[in-house]
Amino acid sequence: MGNQGSSVVGRARRARPVWAIAFVVVLLGAFSLSLGTSSRAFADLSNAGGVSIDAGGPGDGGAFAADEYYSGGSEGTNTSGSNGDTEFKTIANDIPQTDWNTYRSGVSTYQIPGLSVGGEYQVRLYFLDWQNTEQGQRVFNVDINGTPVLSDFDIVAAAGNAGGDGTWIGVEQDLNETADANGNITIAFLQGPAGVPLVNAIAVVPVAVNAGGASIDSGGQGDVAGNTAGAPLSETGWVASSNTNPAPQDAPQNAISGDTGARFSSDADQAFGMYWQVNLGSPQSFDEIELDSGGFNADYARAYEVQVSNDGTNFTTVYNSAGSASPELASFDSQTAQYIRVVLELGSRTNWWSLVNVLVYGSGAAGTGFVPDEYYSGGSEGVNSTHSNGDTGFSTVTNPIPQNDWNTFRSGASTYVIPDLTPGAGYQVRLYFLDWQYTQQGQRVFNVDITGAPVLSNFDIVADYSNVGGDGTWIGVEKDFTETADANGDITIAFLPGSASVPLINAIAVVPAA
Repeated sequence: MGNQGSSVVGRARRARPVWAIAFVVVLLGAFSLSLGTSSRAFADLSNAGGVSIDAGGPGDGGAFAADEYYSGGSEGTNTSGSNGDTEFKTIANDIPQTDWNTYRSGVSTYQIPGLSVGGEYQVRLYFLDWQNTEQGQRVFNVDINGTPVLSDFDIVAAAGNAGGDGTWIGVEQDLNETADANGNITIAFLQGPAGVPLVNAIAVVPVAVNAGGASIDSGGQGDVAGNTAGAPLSETGWVASSNTNPAPQDAPQNAISGDTGARFSSDADQAFGMYWQVNLGSPQSFDEIELDSGGFNADYARAYEVQVSNDGTNFTTVYNSAGSASPELASFDSQTAQYIRVVLELGSRTNWWSLVNVLVYGSGAAGTGFVPDEYYSGGSEGVNSTHSNGDTGFSTVTNPIPQNDWNTFRSGASTYVIPDLTPGAGYQVRLYFLDWQYTQQGQRVFNVDITGAPVLSNFDIVADYSNVGGDGTWIGVEKDFTETADANGDITIAFLPGSASVPLINAIAVVPAA
């Protein structure tokens, strides 16, 4: 099995291996945040926005920097007299030709520093063998953070399996990884049964696992509704599709029909970029899918990514795996999305791709649900002890939230760093406030900054709900702001002391701007 996406709180699950399909080691950007009650380190984040390295080379003067962060191995340059197949249909994320033409060979290790502790990254590894043109001449292994991700890896064989035809063809292997407690991702190229290891380029890129937004129950445990954790979601109304061209009896819909006597089949050899997709009809929350090839157990995906989307166009990778057998369980951090896509990252010239049954397991949070408190530093948790739910009508609120989320809060000076958003994208930040302690104006007055800019000054919850038409006590208010995720994909919200008492926040939602 593959490797998880983001660090969202979810139920305990089995460990999964880290494996993916891309040959440029792209280390995903990092971000600083705190989860639960322990803070993530705000240490050296010099590489938080990602790193791209021209292994063995001087860089391309643009995206890929000169070789760095390595130990061991030797530099090398293409002397074949060819630039290879410069179209490289075997590559998901193109790199400049100059980066293909250099490499580091031999046993070596790259330790990429300056990432966010616990941050999620996609590591893209790029390989092109300028010396060997036959399978079996160079076979080696790759570990990331001490875990094997590529075993007996043969560049020439991988290029052929991914659809390459000819010599000097590059391949890319993509793997989602987590920066360790020191903010490092360590990539080791290890000796195998033939030749010596080789890598041409490495990229580490932040994974925007919160691209579709985040909803947080400040100081609380979140609300549960919509589906049951660990149970398969109902497939009623779902619509499956594929970019393959199967016979009518092998249609994509068969994989979610409940009829184990039917199957989806590619009706062709597995190939890089093939996908099967399902539209759930509306955003739903899930954290696991099961892929079962049934009686066609040799037709399992040889290597694949699980991607999610809310619009059917812009997809985010949340899981990847080498594929080892059928059935296979793909487990990842809780996602709320309408579309799920399974994309092949490796071809097989001996097997078609078959899916007899696909199950999607709910994570226990509704599409509008709020997850347990996370991404914070500072402040204290609190719970409503008034024996009232307040004015549950809340005419002062534009986008209602579950009552359960109003009843908990984080008080005191605190900061939320919401990570894994799309860098440079616009989001609406919705802040929900209800003061369960004070009922008079002037008793709690504080300030709020977003990404370093003041957005609420001398903010008084009681005065504000009165100004927007609230009448009574224990009334909630919502304040909305349009903000842009920074270069690391973060939005930072700071609740700062003011002239009276301490700050307080009940819930936060970050939603893609319309």
